[in-house]
Amino acid sequence: MTTTVTASEFQKNFGQYKELAQREAVSVTSNGRESVVLLSAAEYKEFLKFKQSRYAYDGEVTDTFKSDVDAFMGEHSDVLDGLAK
Repeated sequence: MTTTVTASEFQKNFGQYKELAQREAVSVTSNGRESVVLLSAAEYKEFLKFKQSRYAYDGEVTDTFKSDVDAFMGEHSDVLDGLAK
């Protein structure tokens, strides 16, 4: 679940939303558009871990990434060949 608040509401009650972010994401809007999302440090670390582990490790491309690219190229080879012409 995500709680959405305006930037002014977030600013007025920062402590409340900081505590809430320990349990769920807090989306902050500005002029009606999502601007930032406040996450707990633990959630952010999990996000970074996922992001780094998905395709690359220390700048090296993983086998998962290579197989995903191969699968994509195989599924879309007709379109890609047409674009290359």
